[in-house]
Amino acid sequence: MKKINVLIRLSAVLLLMFLFIIVTGCSALEGQNSFQDNRPSEYNIQDLNGYGEWITINTYGHVWRPYAVDGWMPFDNGHWVFSNLNWTWVSYEPFGWIVYHYGEWYDDPFYGWVWIPTDNVWSPANVTWLSYGDYICWAPLGPRGVHYENPWENNQTRIWHVVRASDFTKDNIRNYTILNPVRNENGRNVINQQPDRQFVEKNIGKTVQEVNIKREPVKINVRNIERMNLPKEEASRVEQNSPRVMKEVLVPRDEFHKQQSVRNQRSERKK
Repeated sequence: MKKINVLIRLSAVLLLMFLFIIVTGCSALEGQNSFQDNRPSEYNIQDLNGYGEWITINTYGHVWRPYAVDGWMPFDNGHWVFSNLNWTWVSYEPFGWIVYHYGEWYDDPFYGWVWIPTDNVWSPANVTWLSYGDYICWAPLGPRGVHYENPWENNQTRIWHVVRASDFTKDNIRNYTILNPVRNENGRNVINQQPDRQFVEKNIGKTVQEVNIKREPVKINVRNIERMNLPKEEASRVEQNSPRVMKEVLVPRDEFHKQQSVRNQRSERKK
């Protein structure tokens, strides 16, 4: 009788273990498929195809990367405006209207920054925020499970943009990026949310005007997404700065691949 009870208990334990493996395995596959299902054909538009390429990486499936110079990073070429949608990123790059308002970014060790199209939900800026002292910091929103160290830690300037609050609303914000921000050794209050409007106004010494931004629908194959319709003044700022970005930041496809080859060779030597 005791042997029978032991066998019953053992069978129950094995059954529970089997069910656990099945459930967790399905969850993992479900998470993986959510990325694998983002096929490039669903985003077949010139603003992506003409300035970058689709590649496949093991973890996230189909991803897109721009033909940009070495050292390029997302949310670098543009400016911030306070709009009816809250702090909104206005990009000078031709593909910016989609890759900075949808999906996520991942800094792959081999391929560099890649964009992961995850859903159809528009955002004023897909970034994570951090402020301390008179610094305002933002980084591209990464996939679930990807966590960034603080911006003052080693080698984080490829992830975080750090500027003084007094420069936050200026054009060409990359010109004001602080590459070696002061460490937060005094335990200054760290705020993990987007900057307060009054805090920015205090630092720039003037009122931050609210910009009314509308969105218009864009149909791309099976995707229904939106695009910002900028007011005249904001559109003019983009027109003034876009030519510089096209010339200094974006490169032809062949030149881009040469740069990538050199970068990968350097990485191999460091190993």
